[in-house]
Amino acid sequence: MPRIKKLLIANRNEIARRILRAAKPMGIATVAVYSEADEKAMHVQEADEAYCIGPAPSLESYLRIDKLIETVLKAGADAIHPGYGFVSESPAFAQACVDAGITLVGPTPQAIADMADKARAKEIAQQAGLPCIPGFSEPNASVTDLMAAAQRIGYPVMIKALAGGGGRGMRLVMTESEFASQLHSAQLEAKNAFNDDRVMLEKAIINPRHIEIQVLADTHGHAVHLGERDCSVQRRHQKIVEEAPSPAVDAELRARMGEAALKLVHATHYVGAGTVEFLLDSNGDFYFIEMNTRLQVEHGVTEAITGIDLVQWQLRIASGEHLTLQQEQIVFNGHAIQGRLCAEDPARDFMPQTGPVLAWSPDANSRCDHALQTGGEVSPWYDSLLAKVIVHGDHRLSACEKLADSLKRTVLIGFEHNALYLQRIASHPVFQGGDFGTGFLAQHADELLKPQHFLPECAVAAVFLAYVPRLKHCAWPIPLTGFSSTRALPQPLKIKARGTTLNLKVGRSVQGYVIEGLGDETVVIEHWNCNDMAKGSFTIKAMVQGLSAQYTLTPSSSGVWVQQWLNPQALHVDDETLLSASALAEGVFQPLVSSPMNGKVTQVLVQPGQQVEAGTVLVCLEAMKMEHRITAKSAAVVEQVHIRVGDQMKQKQAMVQLGQIL
Repeated sequence: MPRIKKLLIANRNEIARRILRAAKPMGIATVAVYSEADEKAMHVQEADEAYCIGPAPSLESYLRIDKLIETVLKAGADAIHPGYGFVSESPAFAQACVDAGITLVGPTPQAIADMADKARAKEIAQQAGLPCIPGFSEPNASVTDLMAAAQRIGYPVMIKALAGGGGRGMRLVMTESEFASQLHSAQLEAKNAFNDDRVMLEKAIINPRHIEIQVLADTHGHAVHLGERDCSVQRRHQKIVEEAPSPAVDAELRARMGEAALKLVHATHYVGAGTVEFLLDSNGDFYFIEMNTRLQVEHGVTEAITGIDLVQWQLRIASGEHLTLQQEQIVFNGHAIQGRLCAEDPARDFMPQTGPVLAWSPDANSRCDHALQTGGEVSPWYDSLLAKVIVHGDHRLSACEKLADSLKRTVLIGFEHNALYLQRIASHPVFQGGDFGTGFLAQHADELLKPQHFLPECAVAAVFLAYVPRLKHCAWPIPLTGFSSTRALPQPLKIKARGTTLNLKVGRSVQGYVIEGLGDETVVIEHWNCNDMAKGSFTIKAMVQGLSAQYTLTPSSSGVWVQQWLNPQALHVDDETLLSASALAEGVFQPLVSSPMNGKVTQVLVQPGQQVEAGTVLVCLEAMKMEHRITAKSAAVVEQVHIRVGDQMKQKQAMVQLGQIL
């Protein structure tokens, strides 16, 4: 098999950049592909060549196997790397590469097909001697068959999409009464994500550890494992924080789990990098759940503790090289943890966020795999993952502290995100103690999601909104700003922050600035110093209520973003001073239900004339690969439905018109 000379990367953004970084030092020319939405993306700028493969929707671009093969041939590339997501676990794509004579950086079509079907994967694993969870899998099973199987297995049970991955199409069912509704929801999500609504059932193991074993195998029959990663910090079966090694795995257990993983590798004649995933219960017993036939999002923590570049080994193996690593040579140094920085708002049930990247500055002391740039845009078309913050320490507590500190030093302004949530996880005593399972986030939600106190940020934003624009653009001399023949008059200001509207008075004093209306106390800001930064942001240094602090302020279309130094969460303050009373009406019936995000309509659950109660689901939207339910805020009657299934919504677009019940 000849050495790879030119590589097409069939992916986008962060993982595309990661593959570029591995290929270039090896002397491999690189080809990027992009959708119309990604024309200015960083992976497009950094590759040697780039080709547009279609419109923004992934079904019309990154998932178009024919377009990818056509582009490989057009560019003269001899290999293709699928990254993760999109076509990375598609047997059809792997076979198309074989048919076109293109080297796939990954396993064979048969191995992908065997592991992509969870029922088939479980069958092979059992034959290879791996312990498996009791379950039921019949591809053509009816709802009645599935309900009967759930009764035989015994509740709680887990519904899992047969063609799935990434936590989509999975539902935990605790009782028989909720089985039918959860089955429908899982099948709908699986259909939207994988175009396949078949599901299987498994006995649910409550609050286990989620442990995965990284493997590498060459084309000559040699394979090794690179230890485990602990992915137990999950929300809705989506991994949030990953680490290596696991605090729950000792050397003896690691050897047994590694041996089991390699049995599956040999049973499937696996080639390349892959991950065998297990659930570990409180008794120390582990059970096979699936194999991911690709590079993992969390591969960086394994690289950090082993010093082994997994992507470069993928490329070497695909070129036919022998895997020279021997099991006894693989050693683990220190501890690594990764936090997934995502465009989602924890305060609003993790609703996906989109918008402009007004300011971005990752911490220089950690590894940050990302594709963000100031002036860019977060699109609604793809996954919410923005960046992966990876730290390495001599021991686990050191790594926890480094991750928390790195997140504090990360500046990301322009939309809500989960950096503060990640920082709270890394700082939580239970997480730092290492004794937790997949229920950790739910068990400690009150602490991890508690509202933040934003008094200083509101005060700084108020001064900025009241004075700085006037000082920079006023038609009269700065010393006369706010002049009165009697005394300096305070500036009236109406702002909205985190859903609360505040009527403020912002004035000047001998000390600096005085803000009234922020709760019961008057806020005094002294020694105000405002400096322009690059790209339209400002740095504010001041004494707020006697405490010295520094802030980054970035104007937006409706107000200003404020982020205090060493606080990973920015606050958006809307300036509503000049808005009409009707535009500010609160606490009244809201007749128009608008889309809270960009997304695709997957279900319309109401029709004109129907009466609904508060909390009734009106519409389901798919955004960033997740389903979101839009509900009625109060009892009402549906007057008009402006949308239909399949419509692509823009944020604030009208969906349903409601009328009051008289």
